[in-house]
Amino acid sequence: MKNIKLYKSLEEFISSNQSSKKEYYLLVAENCEFDYKKLKETNISFYGAIVTQVIFNDSNYDNGLISCELEDEKINLIEDLENPQLKEKDYKDANSLMVLLDGLSSNISTFLDSLFNVLPLNVEILGGGAGKLTLKQEPVIFSNKGIYENAALTISKKSKLFIGVENGWEFLEGPFMVTSSNKNILKSLNFMDAFEVYKSVVEEDSGLKFNNAFETYKNVVEKESGKQITEDNFFDIAKSYPLGIVKFNKEIIVRDPIAKDEKGNMILVGDLEQNSTINILKGNKKSLIASSNNAIKKALESNTEKLEIKNVVLFDCISRCIFLEDDFKKELNEIKKQVNDETLFGALTLGEIANNGNEYINFYNKTCVVGVLC
Repeated sequence: MKNIKLYKSLEEFISSNQSSKKEYYLLVAENCEFDYKKLKETNISFYGAIVTQVIFNDSNYDNGLISCELEDEKINLIEDLENPQLKEKDYKDANSLMVLLDGLSSNISTFLDSLFNVLPLNVEILGGGAGKLTLKQEPVIFSNKGIYENAALTISKKSKLFIGVENGWEFLEGPFMVTSSNKNILKSLNFMDAFEVYKSVVEEDSGLKFNNAFETYKNVVEKESGKQITEDNFFDIAKSYPLGIVKFNKEIIVRDPIAKDEKGNMILVGDLEQNSTINILKGNKKSLIASSNNAIKKALESNTEKLEIKNVVLFDCISRCIFLEDDFKKELNEIKKQVNDETLFGALTLGEIANNGNEYINFYNKTCVVGVLC
């Protein structure tokens, strides 16, 4: 990728590139007046995604778009995440991979598992979930071929990519066992057997009643925040209190609660497997900002060969931006000051994607994922 530019509007992008023979990758902010039909009628070759906001250097924008001129990258459009039909030959030369997918799809884990199985060893992967803050699923992945929901774009590169992943969220309450869930719907945190002992301790100390997943989460957050959660303000409160999946290596993968369904179950961004162990987490602005600094440092330190840096890509969660408010500028500054004159670009997303070499591909929420492209 080269010649990365920020445009104020789709019209400005078309006017500047309508006679170009290049191929472009586009990140379009959700408030950009995006007329897909108008773009398709041009001679421009394009792939892209609609995201909540775009990032360019030390600023974020809810309008406009970013264009990246493609070089030797190979792009695959996956039209259906439930049946991705991926082929090893399409990724055989890849050393790094960027993924943009429908962040509100219920098939994200299915797709990422399928993708992992066709990739060569040691491929570094990063990406994020496309979609709008309306949290209503709609077509957000596009190319000259069409515009789709429940879809993805993968961008394969022969060049090196070095990744840093951090979230900065802190423990509040837990652990809890997920005893009933279905993809991104969390139904129950009730434990049986050995956990009943732990359950009784928590109830005695906090007065919580483990009725269902929403009530458990609601009680903890209301106790901590002093605020009453209703369906109308669920997301506004939940942005400060994500769930953290506890992995065997002690890594915490964050899940974002975004709503309650008609049955009282919690709707999350991303899947939560039954029998997972989770904690309820709490936001702290200082720790979140520091985590972004740690993420870019990890990425830079991974470049042990000191390869020339071409640019830096960031996928950061929109709910981190909402939580940090005006202080989100500090998060971007923490990253930008570490990369000198290299262009920093990316998106605020509904979920973030990263792996580490031969490890499985993880889908995160409320996390800062930064990649150094060399």
